[in-house]
Amino acid sequence: MDTLTHALSGMLAARASHRQGRTVAIPGLSLRSRMAAGFLASAFPDSDIIFRFFGDLSYLNNHRGMTHSIIMLPLWALLLAVVFAWLWRGRYTWRAFYGVSAIGIGIHILGDLITAYGTMILAPFDMSKFAFPTTFILDAWFSGIIVLALLLAWRFRQQARVIAIAGLVGLTGYVGYQAHLHQRAIGIAESYRASQGWADARVYALPQFLSPYHWKLLISHGDQYHVAYVNIIKKATPIQLPGDKPGFITQVRAYFKPADRLEWLVHDRYGKQAAEQDVARQIWSLDLLRDIRHFMAFPALERIEQREEGTCGIFVDHRFVVDGMRIPPFLFGACRHLQQDWQLYRFKEGKAIQIM
Repeated sequence: MDTLTHALSGMLAARASHRQGRTVAIPGLSLRSRMAAGFLASAFPDSDIIFRFFGDLSYLNNHRGMTHSIIMLPLWALLLAVVFAWLWRGRYTWRAFYGVSAIGIGIHILGDLITAYGTMILAPFDMSKFAFPTTFILDAWFSGIIVLALLLAWRFRQQARVIAIAGLVGLTGYVGYQAHLHQRAIGIAESYRASQGWADARVYALPQFLSPYHWKLLISHGDQYHVAYVNIIKKATPIQLPGDKPGFITQVRAYFKPADRLEWLVHDRYGKQAAEQDVARQIWSLDLLRDIRHFMAFPALERIEQREEGTCGIFVDHRFVVDGMRIPPFLFGACRHLQQDWQLYRFKEGKAIQIM
């Protein structure tokens, strides 16, 4: 999820958990202070953006790591609570901030777990990435439910807490519906796998942009990925008249096909030609690509090309590929001249950026 959606979800959770009144031991936060703390606490895990200053690999390896760990959550909540107590100039003790800080961080972690990127929730003891991919990383409906609930809570202040709770329930229901759609998408891919007799193939469904009904189906079979783009409720593809110039949204909607008219694309993990495959396998096994192998979930050779940097093997992660619709955001590989040592590069906007 984007950081703003995370922060607003923390604000909504803070509103839902707010109770009027104070206790003698722990003075209760005012509503404004509680919602502000929830907003900031839920944005906090994305502070790992600081790793961008240490290079692309540092960011990719640490994003959604320690600050997104459920094991580290109590410590981060305590740290934020102390910071908030200082920022509020001692009006409240750190104890008053601890609960809302924990809630904010927790709802952020949940919001990232439901995307396909992967979150290291058990860091630092286990750096495995967990994902339950029901929701695209930018989902207008998901964000809209949060914003609507906050606006209604502001407008109808007497019922604000009930409205905020209803907003969270509605958000949970929406994600639950997306989980149902995910299973339907998996079923479509499994039907195709069965029709091909690929008993050992693995099936995945990844949420896509603009609609909860848009899914990328991916079947990993041997050294190939079989990919299709489906709209699981579409019955027919609209007919385009000669001379029509469809806009971007129309193009995207047309790209995702009905389940009975899918166009399956084949991507070779190491390329199509034997000589190309030998070079790709050599590059992919290099020790300097160790971090790239850890990051990429569905790696495949994008191309081998001759550049001024030498012979380059460029790899892409099919989590982030939409064939023919956009340039993949994460392209990494290695280049060398003749028998010199391989050098690690990121490829961005046509340029090769060496990674030291």
